[in-house]
Amino acid sequence: MSPSLASHAVVGLLRVTGVKKRQFKPSRFLAEVANPAPPRLPGVTVRREEFEGWTVYRLTPANPVRHYAVYLHGGAWAAPITTQHWRLAARIAVGSGREVVLPLYPRLPAATHADVLPVMLRLFQHVQEQGPTALAGDSAGATIALSVLQALASRSQRPDVTVLISPALDLTFTNPKIADIAPHDPLLNLEHIRVLAARWAAPDDPSNPQTSPLNGRLDHLGLVHVYAGTRDVLFPDAVLLRDRAGTATGTDLHLNIGEGMIHDWPILPTPEGRRAAGDVIALLRDAGDHSVGEGL
Repeated sequence: MSPSLASHAVVGLLRVTGVKKRQFKPSRFLAEVANPAPPRLPGVTVRREEFEGWTVYRLTPANPVRHYAVYLHGGAWAAPITTQHWRLAARIAVGSGREVVLPLYPRLPAATHADVLPVMLRLFQHVQEQGPTALAGDSAGATIALSVLQALASRSQRPDVTVLISPALDLTFTNPKIADIAPHDPLLNLEHIRVLAARWAAPDDPSNPQTSPLNGRLDHLGLVHVYAGTRDVLFPDAVLLRDRAGTATGTDLHLNIGEGMIHDWPILPTPEGRRAAGDVIALLRDAGDHSVGEGL
């Protein structure tokens, strides 16, 4: 199916305005950029709390079920949360009935993976003590989410479902197929991403499995859904993840391909974005129903 007129318009606007030249330009992130206040989010109650010094928000729908979702926003490990992230998290809460826990984790240059991953793991385990919990994220947040999933020590600690939207899976970006897509990606500047990824991975090599989950363990991850667009430089590694996970014991990984879609398209207000977001909501709702049926 060809992309909609709205998706074509988004690509055209990105090209005309030259967003790719500025998007995630490393010189913009020599100091940590502050997060904006949450926007108005109909359908949910927004509550602020703290966890080990982090600001964490809980988005609670009007009729919550006893299930939760931890959502990790993207931004190339450096940029703050956006209105699109907030709106998707609120849609997930309203549509699935889950309370969504949204941490505003520290970012470059104030923090690296070594600072963030241990706390994120403890936060997920803290939420999971309250009930069955899904794990979700987009872009760099999806990368962190997969690293957290790989770090969980046992099957009993697994999320009931994990959703990864446009994850960066190998921070070396050496997959030869990436070079074929890079000129046609209207949003992500590969050189900018490469610099920020190296900063995030420091002092380790970017290929370290803690920061490049494609190189980490892929067995016993449970149910995982990955969303990747074919006009995204990160797409080739998503295909590689699917192929490698296909032979891994205890992992049920599904790659949902957005033909002609750009990076992070499920958070965009296009027909394809709304459909993909609806699919994510259905996954989280159905996983919760299944857990109830199992007496969890």
